[in-house]
Amino acid sequence: MINITARGFELKQGTKDGIDKELKRIEKMLPPAASFDVTLSKVKDGYKCDITVINVGSFIRGEAQADRIEPVLDMAVDDLKRKIRKLKTYLVDKKRKGGLDELADAFAPLEEEVTMDDFEQYDASSAEIKRKKTITPQMMTDDEAIVQMEMLGHSFFVYLGIDGQTKIVYQRKKGYGLLICG
Repeated sequence: MINITARGFELKQGTKDGIDKELKRIEKMLPPAASFDVTLSKVKDGYKCDITVINVGSFIRGEAQADRIEPVLDMAVDDLKRKIRKLKTYLVDKKRKGGLDELADAFAPLEEEVTMDDFEQYDASSAEIKRKKTITPQMMTDDEAIVQMEMLGHSFFVYLGIDGQTKIVYQRKKGYGLLICG
């Protein structure tokens, strides 16, 4: 299933057909239950395209921004294809190795502690929340959460660990960090 949304402009049928054609090629790389959410937005200096693949609780997102609608769609599809290939390579390597010892080593303990002195320079009165989002964390392993974070292109990911604790995995300069909410 392909769900296409246009924000800030009206989408022509020819563009919709082009999106369908491009995504039909990607669809062959995914399980049959996968669906696509495509959002095209008119932004200040052109167009932005977000393509999210939803497959039984997991997500992969390709995104791009360009001055015209045709290249932005191509760029977003290319980004999505790259992430799907990366995920498939990861899954094949995981199966072949039978474990993820190298990835487990990447979880280094937090090296620095945050103190209240770090917040003295910040003026909280000027902070304004621009967007709120409600999520339902999915239960998964730390490794699965890292893959989900990378497939979405985010720098952090919130999930429910196998032990029932809410956890946040995030990218560091070298490797990943893990916050456990207690």
